[in-house]
Amino acid sequence: MKKIINEPLIHFFVLGALLFGLYNLVNKNNTDTEDIIVDNADVEHMVELWRLQWQRPPSAEELQGLITKYIDQEVMYREALRLNLDHNDEIVKRRLAQKMEFLGNDLSSLVAPASDENLKAYFEKHKEDYMTDYTYTFHQIVFTTDNHKDPLTKAKSVLETSDLKNPESLKTKGDNFPLSYTFTDADEFQLNREIGGDFTKQLPNLETEIWTGPISSGFGVHLIYIEHKTLPKIPEFETVKQEVLTNYEYQRILDSKEAILNELKKNYNINIQADNVERVLKQEFAENQSK
Repeated sequence: MKKIINEPLIHFFVLGALLFGLYNLVNKNNTDTEDIIVDNADVEHMVELWRLQWQRPPSAEELQGLITKYIDQEVMYREALRLNLDHNDEIVKRRLAQKMEFLGNDLSSLVAPASDENLKAYFEKHKEDYMTDYTYTFHQIVFTTDNHKDPLTKAKSVLETSDLKNPESLKTKGDNFPLSYTFTDADEFQLNREIGGDFTKQLPNLETEIWTGPISSGFGVHLIYIEHKTLPKIPEFETVKQEVLTNYEYQRILDSKEAILNELKKNYNINIQADNVERVLKQEFAENQSK
């Protein structure tokens, strides 16, 4: 008997019985029933979702199962609301907030499409965001820590004893390496992908038509001969019009959501009474530093 009393599953059933008993007691005078209606639109929606997932329509048995599941879910959902189970539930809050955001997006889409005049004004305001990348045609050699105890010193030594004006003079001086000796019209995106951002950031300040360096990357230490460098420039509006349109519409959605939220906030008196924010943040920072 003692073993049964200590069984967690028994505790669960007892608590469940007490919970629903309390609910029935509170609602004993409410004998009205609610309608749960499954109409054609609901069924068509179930069928379409099934088709998207399984690439075929459901059978009669499968459709009946979908309808039963829908009804069961609706019953449990409504009873959960009666019991106020959505109160202070972070997942529910987050999901409902997302649905409000989606509603805001839908409202934004009702605004008239952007005109060329609006797009050009947006482009002028943000034109530096559309500036082209540097592009380079250059030769490079690498000295790695796998082959040199001090690759930086080795690179400087090679640079000091070489014909700096001859792009071929150092071709055989570096380590064997999978990177190309020559890059032609390579932009920053390509170089970031193949060599890394730290390498790319050092290129704009290098002279052209002379061996320079050393500069570093995750691979090692490089000496560079830049034959040609194309500076960034602001493109013509027509060449980036589609990108401008995409960014303009996205910004319009953000602005619309902010306007809606600010308007909704007017319905609430917001009073932040927490006085321990700074202490909590300091404690969180200290805990992260100790990990």
